[in-house]
Amino acid sequence: MKRKKIKIYLAVIVVIIICIIIIFSFPKEKNGNDHLFIRPITDYDPKFKLIEHCVQPQEAFMNLYNILDLPQNDMQNFVSVAENIYDLGQIKAGNSIRSFFDPIDDHFFKLEYQIDEQSFLKIEKDVDGQLKAEIIKTEYEIRLNSAKGMIQDSLFQSGQRLGLKDKTIIELADIFSWDINFALDIREGDEFKVLYEEYYLNEEFVKPGKILIAYFKNQDKDYWGVFYKDEDNNTDYYDLDGNNLRKQFLKSPLKYKYISSYYSLHRLHPVWNVYTTHRAIDFAAPCGTPVSASGDGTIIFVGWKNNVYGRTIEISHNGIYKTRYAHLSAYARGIKYGSKVSQGQIIGFVGTSGTSTGCHLDYAMSKYNQFINPLIQNFDPVNPIAEKNMGNFKFERSNLTNLLSGYN
Repeated sequence: MKRKKIKIYLAVIVVIIICIIIIFSFPKEKNGNDHLFIRPITDYDPKFKLIEHCVQPQEAFMNLYNILDLPQNDMQNFVSVAENIYDLGQIKAGNSIRSFFDPIDDHFFKLEYQIDEQSFLKIEKDVDGQLKAEIIKTEYEIRLNSAKGMIQDSLFQSGQRLGLKDKTIIELADIFSWDINFALDIREGDEFKVLYEEYYLNEEFVKPGKILIAYFKNQDKDYWGVFYKDEDNNTDYYDLDGNNLRKQFLKSPLKYKYISSYYSLHRLHPVWNVYTTHRAIDFAAPCGTPVSASGDGTIIFVGWKNNVYGRTIEISHNGIYKTRYAHLSAYARGIKYGSKVSQGQIIGFVGTSGTSTGCHLDYAMSKYNQFINPLIQNFDPVNPIAEKNMGNFKFERSNLTNLLSGYN
C-alpha cells in the first residue's frame, strides 16, 4: 500500500515538473506593441515609432502619405503650415523624410525633412494641438581631411582603399566629369589628391562634407578643381585660372556600364544584320537608369519616334545644338513638348523600346542639323569667375593649394 502511494506521489511530481517545463518553454504572449519598429537613432528619443524614407527621383511630397503612414489631408496641412519658411513641393531626391508616432496609440508627433547637410524642417503639434513649423540648424564641427592616391583599377576602388566615403568619391568624379570620362579615360597610374570637409558632432564623425580642392592627373594631363562661393552665394568648381569646370554639355547623360556601340559611319546593325551608319553613342545601362539632359535647352520632341528609336526625347540647345535620347522605358514627370530643362535634370529612364537588343540609351548630338560625335567635342566652359571676384578667388585658391600641399 505504501509503495502504491509512493508511486502516485512520484507520478504527481513528474506531472508537475513536466507542466512547469511546458509553461516556461512555451512562447510568451507578445505585448501589443511588439510589432512596432522603434529605431534608435542618435539625437532621437527611442520612445517614438519612426518611419523614415529616402526621397526618390521625381517623387512628390503629396504622394508620400502612404509611405509615411499619414492621412492624405494631413500632407496638405503640412504644406500650408510650412509655406512661409520652406516649400515642400521642392523636396530633393536623396534627402530623408521622417514621421514620428507614439508607439502605443500611433498618435502623430512630428514630421522632419532633411533640407541640406546642416538643416532640417520640423513640423510638430504645440501644446494646443496646433501645427507649427521651424527650420532647425545642426551645429556640426567641421574638420579638414585629405587623401592622396594612385589609380590601380578604378577611381571608386582606389578611393575606398584610402578610406574615402562613397559620397566623396562620387563628388570627386562629378567635379571632373566634364573633362574626364571615368569609364573610358582612366588609366593605371593616374594620380589624385583631394582636400575635403568632415562633419563631427559631440566628437564623433557624422559624414563627409564638400570637397574644397581636388587634383587629378589623367594620362599625364593635370586637372584642378577649386570650390568657390562668390559674394552672391553662387557656388561652383573652377580651374586654377578661374574657368568654370562645368561645360556646355555633360560628357555623358547617365551613369553607364560601358559603351556598346560607338559613333560610326559603317556599323553592322545588330538586328538588321546589314551595314549602316550609327551617328550616335549607345550607353549600356540597366533598364530604369535615370537619363539626364546633357545641357540646358527646350524639349522639341517627346514621344514614340517610329519603330526604330521607340520612346524618344529631343532637346534644342540655343538653336545650335540638338541632342536625342532614344529607346527609353519612360519619361520623367513634367517632361513635355516645350518644357525648359537644365543640365543634369532627369528627363527619362533607360529602356529597350523600338528596335533594340537590350537595355541601353541611344544618345545622339547634332550641330546646325549635322550629326557630330559627342565624345570628341571640346565644349566651352560656362560662367567663369567674374572680374570683380577674381582677386578674392586667387586669394582662396592660394590658401587651398597650400593646405592641400601641407596635408600631403
